Amino acid sequence: MPGKSIVGLGVVILTSLLVVHPASAQTSAPADSPRGQLITFGSPLGAEQAMATLASLASLEVSTAPLGTSTGGFTYTFDPLSRRWSRSASSFGPAFAERSLTTGRAKVSLGVNWLHSGYNSFNDQDLKNFDFQPAQNIRNFTPVPAASYSAMTLDMSSDTVVVFGHVGVTNRFDVGAAVPWIRFDMSGTGGFFSSTGAQLTTGALTETASSGIGDVAVFAKYQAWRHNDGGLAIAGEMRLPSGDKNAFRGLDVTRTMVSGIWSQGGKVSPHANVGYEFWSDEVPISADGTVFTKDQVKYAVGVEFSPHPLTTIVVDVVGRYLRHGGGVGYQTFTTGSSSVDALIALPDGLNQLSLAPGIKWNAWGTLLVTGNALFSLENNGLRANIIPVVGIDWAF
Repeated sequence: MPGKSIVGLGVVILTSLLVVHPASAQTSAPADSPRGQLITFGSPLGAEQAMATLASLASLEVSTAPLGTSTGGFTYTFDPLSRRWSRSASSFGPAFAERSLTTGRAKVSLGVNWLHSGYNSFNDQDLKNFDFQPAQNIRNFTPVPAASYSAMTLDMSSDTVVVFGHVGVTNRFDVGAAVPWIRFDMSGTGGFFSSTGAQLTTGALTETASSGIGDVAVFAKYQAWRHNDGGLAIAGEMRLPSGDKNAFRGLDVTRTMVSGIWSQGGKVSPHANVGYEFWSDEVPISADGTVFTKDQVKYAVGVEFSPHPLTTIVVDVVGRYLRHGGGVGYQTFTTGSSSVDALIALPDGLNQLSLAPGIKWNAWGTLLVTGNALFSLENNGLRANIIPVVGIDWAF
């Protein structure tokens, strides 16, 4: 029967993997959690390792993706002689980077961003139309003699609503927080295929969704040097492990980032950021935890252009490098005369780079409406080609 054939082949492949990676070291997830459901769906298709890696990279992608700048679009300085507030910049600031300017003493900025990510590929393999093949070059597996590879389609997406709050403690020092609310949806189908592309068996991942709070952030920024409506600043951000990693909403580690910020004022205002994020523990990538990622480098560079007092056009290039793990590739496993090339996690870092053009419009008073899109330039993990982002920002 097809069901028994799937289980039989899955057991053989899984046994081959466990010969290399001891079972005692394996990490697990509750069977009824989204992570557990994804791994359970893939395991009978010879994809236990691939699904564990995909699940980990889904959490990483959702939790480390750019959410938008925390600094408000309106920034102020207070002149003690005239006792008047004045705007400290003619532009409304970057969208996915920081500028060195602070909000202004006793000034408050609130904002909301909404991002939608529809994931298109994994390991540069399209997740549609059975292009994703977690097991290739299957040879001499008696349960399904004609099987050549396993393949599946996956419909995975996330919606993130981020609420930002920012307050100026002094003219040079800001503090704030960001709370993300995340919904993750997934469904899929899969099976074994012959060398001619004929589908031999079928399996399904029932449509499932989960939602809740992600990893909450608290942050601070201090402007160390001011020059020509710009200057240099240092910033710190801590991401708390408040999101459920088994629902793809968090990483279950505390992350602390220290970054340097440079920006320059004017009608055309460039800016650049670079930071290092320290993680309190390793985040397993492989099913057994021997491949993991820990810490990341984040950077951004861009320019703001103000063609009109009510409008700012922004172009950012944002990137991050996950250290130690995140890469995937095929490895051959052999049991007797049987063998398979299985997709597994590799101890290679993962580069992710995006282009983010957008616009900020002063709709009324100190209310800004923002619209952006993140275009993925490099990411061979779990990839969303285009992420639309809309938001509002209000200062008072």
